Amino acid sequence: MDPGNALTALIALCAGAVLALAAALCRRGRSRRARFWARTYGLDHPSGYDYREITVLVVLPLLAQTLLVWGLVAGVLSVDVLRESGATVLIPIAVIAEVILWNVLLVATVYRDIMPLWVYPSWLRSERRRERDLIRSR
Repeated sequence: MDPGNALTALIALCAGAVLALAAALCRRGRSRRARFWARTYGLDHPSGYDYREITVLVVLPLLAQTLLVWGLVAGVLSVDVLRESGATVLIPIAVIAEVILWNVLLVATVYRDIMPLWVYPSWLRSERRRERDLIRSR
């Protein structure tokens, strides 16, 4: 067992778990502090593009998932038996899948005033649906 890879795996898994918990708190939290990221002003507000929603709803969970996958890959690489038995074939598949997932989700959500409704938590979806309908009616 390679202790350097094992330590990297442990750090990446812990960081990914912390980010995943933070993303879950922001989506499910009921306090004002947990919902700091939600845009509270209308679409006509002259503030420019607001990056908070995209960061909390898309980038934070993707980063958490990437760290968890990276930790699992580093964990597989730290065990000599798994590394030599051909489990390393799964590593390029995991990397390619992560890159494809990042591209698909970021293309669908970046630089839009209203992201696709499936991205929003249920408590915010109805308000964003109204805003989307307002944009379509213009």
